Amino acid sequence: MQLNNIFKLLSVKNYMDSKKRILFFCSTTPSIMIYKIAKSLKNNDYKTILLTVCEKEIFDLTFFKNAFDKIVCSDFQFSKSTFNLKNLSKRIPSLIKFLIKAKSIKPDIVIAVGGNNWQIRLAREYFFGKFPFIYFPYDMLSQAFGNEKDALKNGTPRFELKAEKYCFENSNGIIHKGDPNELKFLENRIHKKINLPDLSLNFQPYCSDEFIVPINKKKLSKKDKKPHIVYLGFLHDDPQQKIIISEIINNITKQKIHFHIYATVDHIPKNEEKIFIENSLKLVDKNKYFHLHKALGQKEIILESSKYDFGFWDTYYRDDLNLNPQFGTGSKLASYFEAGLPLIYDDKCIIIEKITNLYGTGISFNRNNIISLKKRIKLTNYKKLEENVVKTRKVFNVDKNFPRLEKFLKEVINHKLNTNNNPFKYGISLDKNQ
Repeated sequence: MQLNNIFKLLSVKNYMDSKKRILFFCSTTPSIMIYKIAKSLKNNDYKTILLTVCEKEIFDLTFFKNAFDKIVCSDFQFSKSTFNLKNLSKRIPSLIKFLIKAKSIKPDIVIAVGGNNWQIRLAREYFFGKFPFIYFPYDMLSQAFGNEKDALKNGTPRFELKAEKYCFENSNGIIHKGDPNELKFLENRIHKKINLPDLSLNFQPYCSDEFIVPINKKKLSKKDKKPHIVYLGFLHDDPQQKIIISEIINNITKQKIHFHIYATVDHIPKNEEKIFIENSLKLVDKNKYFHLHKALGQKEIILESSKYDFGFWDTYYRDDLNLNPQFGTGSKLASYFEAGLPLIYDDKCIIIEKITNLYGTGISFNRNNIISLKKRIKLTNYKKLEENVVKTRKVFNVDKNFPRLEKFLKEVINHKLNTNNNPFKYGISLDKNQ
């Protein structure tokens, strides 16, 4: 073996054994799932950096500092309200500073989190293309739409569709949080062919010991003898989905079941949030069993949710070509478990059904039997469901699954290093002060 080849192998080994700087590029406000992944990395002696495109007023900087050594926020978010003279004059300087700081970051690996794929494409092409690059689509357009025509009709820009394909094909690895087999169903939909990288990791939105609370012994249902269901998460303003949401909630509250909502809409500026939520729920019957609450911080919402009986999961979709209901998961799954809540879920949500059946943590419903949900709840051994939730959150846990994540990151870095002519052509300084 030649001397330079020996030196290269030794250099790669030393590099792989050294402390890494993990950059998370979030093209929108980072989710609690990203927080948990970063916190797990940080706790295992990795340096974590967050580069996020969002406004500071909808971003809990103090909270996320627990998971990241360094945070760079654009304080600029692309939306309809962004493009007015007053807002542009206020935000453009922040955006320029953000871009300058982004260009100066020299990570050892990048995890680019979806939301706006065109931003990830630009980040890959002009900022971080020479570094090991992981694409984490979060929600996939190629999963949501059966063809390009439907996607465009729904209002998705063509450049965003092309950007998603680019991100899939130009990354060194993929992290995805849905069904383990979901990547097999991306082709012959929006795009006839997608050349995926060889490396991928299925990583669920796991629980974290940081947020788990004891089972609440003083639930509201013990006082009023009525079931209480809580929904955490995103709301939609799509006309069809507003009708579906209202039908579901109204069918539940008619049975004298309390339905509580803590809505989040982090994809839009803060000043648009109230109107968005009101529009999303304007068809819901406003009776004493429907409760709309203000959003809370992650730790506060877990404790608050623990006083209810069930977490709620529904698809809100009727399009058979949309695979998101079958394959998609989200951060609220872990939030429900952390709060000690079993699930009430739509049986079209195949991956959710797989998880709840595996651990015995839920009650399913469909459009035909939702009107008898209260009867089914009464026939359920709730104490057994609670016991199963306690067991589940010990194994469905981010720290327990950390070795899989760490192994994947090392594989991606190693693959990138061994496929470049000069594996150390970019900076790899591990100084925490840089």
